[in-house]
Amino acid sequence: MTGATGTGPSHGAVVRREGMVDTIRRPGGDGPARFAADLVTEPAGPGQVSASGERIRLVWIGQRSVPGIEPGRWLHVEGFRADHDGVPTVFNPRYELLAGAHHD
Repeated sequence: MTGATGTGPSHGAVVRREGMVDTIRRPGGDGPARFAADLVTEPAGPGQVSASGERIRLVWIGQRSVPGIEPGRWLHVEGFRADHDGVPTVFNPRYELLAGAHHD
């Protein structure tokens, strides 16, 4: 996947990315258990309002939280790409928590 504009691999393609968790979404008390996090490949730098680069939504179905997944955490993720509500999404991704901040 090269971008969120549809120029990358198609639905069902395997994606492997390294990025930082930008935001998380926790399910409401009565909603279905579905924990989500947005991963950005190029987080906002000093003086920037928003992240640039690729944004991928990660969704763990059946989970209300996922240990270690929090804003600012760097991950390596792998899974199958889907388009959900126009957003590149990986459901139940494999992931590895990375130590420290990303290096250029």
